[in-house]
Amino acid sequence: MNTKAWGALAAADSQILWRDPLLGWVLLLPLSVAVMLRLLIPAIERALPAGSIDLAAYHPLIMSGYLMTAPGIVGMVVGFMLLDERDARTLSALRVTPLSMRQYLAYRLTLPLIVGTAITLIAYPVAAMTPLPLSVLVPLAMVAGLSAPSLALLLALAAPNKVAGFAVVKVLNLINLLPLIAYFVPAPINLVAGILPAFWPMRALWAAAAEESALPFVLAGTVWAGIVLTITALAFERRLGLRS
Repeated sequence: MNTKAWGALAAADSQILWRDPLLGWVLLLPLSVAVMLRLLIPAIERALPAGSIDLAAYHPLIMSGYLMTAPGIVGMVVGFMLLDERDARTLSALRVTPLSMRQYLAYRLTLPLIVGTAITLIAYPVAAMTPLPLSVLVPLAMVAGLSAPSLALLLALAAPNKVAGFAVVKVLNLINLLPLIAYFVPAPINLVAGILPAFWPMRALWAAAAEESALPFVLAGTVWAGIVLTITALAFERRLGLRS
């Protein structure tokens, strides 16, 4: 896709965010949550009686859930943009423009990946829990970010309108956090949770926190997230009859 087409789509996105500023403000939530974790968790730890629960042991669990926050939120925002475009028949109008559906999807799927990854890289260190070197955090953020475009497409596929979209978002975000249960399940049984793409970046973080290699989980997560994204993209094209 050329720069002019990307610029035109970006301008259209800016107009959607301008009409519905709530979507724009939602993008600040990951940073707000990181600040809350930085302040709240130490306060809880100080308030706990000596010899009680050691919350420090659960920092990797907490931060693995946080790792999926930005992709989930960005996926929601882009999903609502897709709903707006569908309701305004913008997607149907693509049939009579030089812009192909594949070019459009390339933009739509790349945007949440880039934004979700960037927000995670900025906000994760703010929480000041389970710190990771950039050489580890970057691939983890990218694998987690791969879930954002899939969530956006699933929202656009499952929700008949924006009102119903909020209910769909709750379900999708709940599913995105279900792999947290695998933290309490011994290996290799917990690999069953790998059917959910969010499991792999979470498992990679748990490995990194234990000073083990996260690479196998990063690679597995990249492959599986790519498969899921391909399936959802094809379903999106077929559902709307916009394949070109």
